[in-house]
Amino acid sequence: MKLKNKFLSRSHRVIFRYALFQLPDLFILILILFILRYFLKIPGYAILIVIGIWILKDIGLFPFIGRFYDPDYQKDWFAMVGKTGIVKKPLKPKGKILVKGELWKAEVLEKDIKINIGETVVIQGIKGLNLFVMPAISQKTQKVDASI
Repeated sequence: MKLKNKFLSRSHRVIFRYALFQLPDLFILILILFILRYFLKIPGYAILIVIGIWILKDIGLFPFIGRFYDPDYQKDWFAMVGKTGIVKKPLKPKGKILVKGELWKAEVLEKDIKINIGETVVIQGIKGLNLFVMPAISQKTQKVDASI
């Protein structure tokens, strides 16, 4: 793997990987087109036009889906852990919070803590569409206690 890294930069590896994943589709298309040409007498230039359009489609899609072919792509790009939210429905221990303009179901990690409307919370975890939170103030005190 180290030799591969010397010859190809990260972006070139992603392009190379994307191109390799597109080859089976291209070969199947070519096979189908040649079978159709044999039975339907499709002219050769029409086959070349269809293949060209197919390749242009793959090139056009790369900016949108190419990053998913990068093995180093951070899959938790949109992770919410560590973000803050405002309580909109009291957390006793379940309620709702507003995070980045969206309303989410939330639950306090420590069941005995009650958090009122308008207070700030920090997201500690996520499971499905439920967020697990702690009050922002206790989050700061936990960090201070950990450093002592």
